[in-house]
Amino acid sequence: MQLKQTQRLIAFFISLLISANVLAKPQRIVSLNLCADQLLMALLPPERLIAITPLAANPEASYLYQKAAQYHQHSSRIEEIMALKPDLIVAGEFTAQPTNQLLEELGYKVIKLGLPINSDGIFQQVRFLGQQIGEPARAEALVLAMRKQLANIIAAQDNRSQRAAVYYANGFTAGQQTIVNEILTMAGLRNIAAELNLDYVAPLSLESLLASKPDILLLGRSNNNTNSLAHQILQHQAIHRYAALKQVKRITIPDRYWSCAGPSSFAAASYLQQQLLAQPL
Repeated sequence: MQLKQTQRLIAFFISLLISANVLAKPQRIVSLNLCADQLLMALLPPERLIAITPLAANPEASYLYQKAAQYHQHSSRIEEIMALKPDLIVAGEFTAQPTNQLLEELGYKVIKLGLPINSDGIFQQVRFLGQQIGEPARAEALVLAMRKQLANIIAAQDNRSQRAAVYYANGFTAGQQTIVNEILTMAGLRNIAAELNLDYVAPLSLESLLASKPDILLLGRSNNNTNSLAHQILQHQAIHRYAALKQVKRITIPDRYWSCAGPSSFAAASYLQQQLLAQPL
């Protein structure tokens, strides 16, 4: 009889602990940032991630645009966010600062995600987010999956050490201190902007681009309006002529692959490797 009572007490206390653990987890999470959208969608179901940004459903900007259809999208208005009654808000460290500050002043818990520039930074951010949302095991599983993908990417690197130049609309490139630089390194490419000691997203003249003699040109595409003034430099005759004369490989990679640092970064490196294999130099 005593044994049965003891077992019931143990079961009762276990159920209390489980209930307390569930209650301790944020149950109504709202994202205010595209990169937060994508990490949270990889870790949480719609019943806990109750709202994401409209950008998450944009196929040009979001790697998980198809999955975003499962989640409610908010308009970023303060009154709408408050009406959702979130117990945790995840924002970007460098975006929508007035909104972040106002929500904090109104008593909401707001955590801000930075912009990792390498694989280790991505892993650390995923683990941090996992702790904040009460899902460390899910976060660790995601890190393990990314590590396995990274190992496969490194194993598939080409030994030719090809030099690549990234060229965006308005004549910008991605240098050191960017996740794009890390993606190129993962894929086995040398970033010409890094060789030129350019940091972050920086301007690169057409003359400097061609003088650097790239083996590969990675042309950015931020939207479908490639005839806009901003994109005309990517269609410049000098680029076409140089690429034809020097047999330079041109790859257009959708911006959704490297708009954020996370699982999409490893997918971007794999995408580049596949493109290189499809049309070898």
